[in-house]
Amino acid sequence: MGAITRGAFTVLVLAAVMSSLFVVWYGVWHGGQVQATGSTPPAARRTLVMTNPPLSPVAAVAPASGESSAAAAAAAADEEEGPADGSDDDAPPEPEVTVTVRVTVTPSPPPPPPRPSPTPRTARVGYLAQRGAFGGTSTVMSLETSGLAARLTHVNYAFANIDPDALTCLSGVTRPPLPDPDDPDQGDGAGDAWADYLRGFSAAESVDGVADAPDTALGGNFNQLKKLKARHPGLKTLISIGGPSYSKYFSDVAATAESRRRFVRSCLDAYIRGDLPEFGGRGGPRSAEGVFDGIDIDWEWPGSGGHAGNHVSDADRENLTELLAEFRCQLDALGEETGRRYLLTVYLPRDRRRLTDGFDLDRIYDHVDFVNVQGAGARQEGVESGLVGHPA
Repeated sequence: MGAITRGAFTVLVLAAVMSSLFVVWYGVWHGGQVQATGSTPPAARRTLVMTNPPLSPVAAVAPASGESSAAAAAAAADEEEGPADGSDDDAPPEPEVTVTVRVTVTPSPPPPPPRPSPTPRTARVGYLAQRGAFGGTSTVMSLETSGLAARLTHVNYAFANIDPDALTCLSGVTRPPLPDPDDPDQGDGAGDAWADYLRGFSAAESVDGVADAPDTALGGNFNQLKKLKARHPGLKTLISIGGPSYSKYFSDVAATAESRRRFVRSCLDAYIRGDLPEFGGRGGPRSAEGVFDGIDIDWEWPGSGGHAGNHVSDADRENLTELLAEFRCQLDALGEETGRRYLLTVYLPRDRRRLTDGFDLDRIYDHVDFVNVQGAGARQEGVESGLVGHPA
């Protein structure tokens, strides 16, 4: 190769190398400038590869037919020595030059999606009085014929009483309360098993137009509630314990861990498992199973009296929370056995002092599904609203 040709080649190689170094330096400098100026970086990682491919190899030529091996050898020797006129054919292959520029940008993480605000659901709760079986107030049938049942989400059956001696849920008793509303013992031992599950309804009185057979284990309002739920599968029913006349012994049943366990167990046995006392062919084990979907606690009022003669303790506020926790625990344990979710609700006063003195709302909401708030007037059989879940 001539001196001039080799010099030109050297200059070309040096120019390529300097160009590569400049590209690398400029990429790094420009990347720093992007970060320094706060410009929006590319969203993806990019790799740029620049390659100058090597010369293609020359294939060996086999000697033609009839050509002597000496001639072939001479030709090979001529190729090794190169042309005598000093041409550039014997120059070494041009070296491969590869320039790689990597620009790496770490994109900022996307902002988290906004969390939707919780949307409370309104529960439309109707109260059905036990005495409705005698036509004095609303009956289960009237809930259906009036169209009210189709608009309700829950029906609370009011009220179950507390046994004054055993301090358990009272069931299977037919004894009216004393007539004087100011008598401190007005509700002691009172109940109405006849209205609950003993009475047989005629076809005209029955929700589904079918009379209660005399030999079936369940009659009365309880059986009518089952029939109402069959017509409205989304409707839930709860047994409401206490109320204005039957809250006298709540303070006693809530006083200790043992009294709470015993009381809650008796309520679940009677109204959730459905083990009712037997009378005249009605009742018996599991006779009322499926009537109620949960328990409503209507303690009127913890720590602040209520009906004349109600037992009151300074510990009522704390003990009510513990009582609700025991109900939640036993209801959930039973739900594990049956595969069902049982409801627990509580009735709250509208009076601020009673609410503050008797109800630890922050802790109560850990145990109940929703609360019912006392309306402005006397409670009638009809509709009250509750807020499902923890209110905002």
